[in-house]
Amino acid sequence: NRLGLPLLIVGSGSEERRLKRLARPNVKFVGEVSDEKLVDYYRKCKALIFPQEEDFGIVAVEAQAAGSPVIAFKAGGALDTVVPGKTGLFFERQTVPSLISAVRKFQSLKFDTEQLRKSAEGFSKERFKKEFLATVEHYFPENS
Repeated sequence: NRLGLPLLIVGSGSEERRLKRLARPNVKFVGEVSDEKLVDYYRKCKALIFPQEEDFGIVAVEAQAAGSPVIAFKAGGALDTVVPGKTGLFFERQTVPSLISAVRKFQSLKFDTEQLRKSAEGFSKERFKKEFLATVEHYFPENS
């Protein structure tokens, strides 16, 4: 709202009504979307804003896989999935001034789409399966 930049909010939640009342015309709410449409939004966005703390935060990895950097709250799983200056950047506090500062800093940065995608590959299902099986085989070699 304060920066007047375009913001697209995908999904819904308990705060939706309140947020819609506060939103200026630059903020659009699109609600729930198909997986295909979500990927399209990821591909076209300048950045994903990830303001919450989550254990992992698959949304941030999905955005990177689509070639979009992430502006994330510096906590939780984002610490493992966002590489400052390479796949996004952090803001320190869940406050409006902290987020505004991060968005302004973001506007002066450039990100490599290929590097974003490569980083996301580190969280792929295939890698997980391979490493999980290797761990099982290491601890239970008789079952190999």
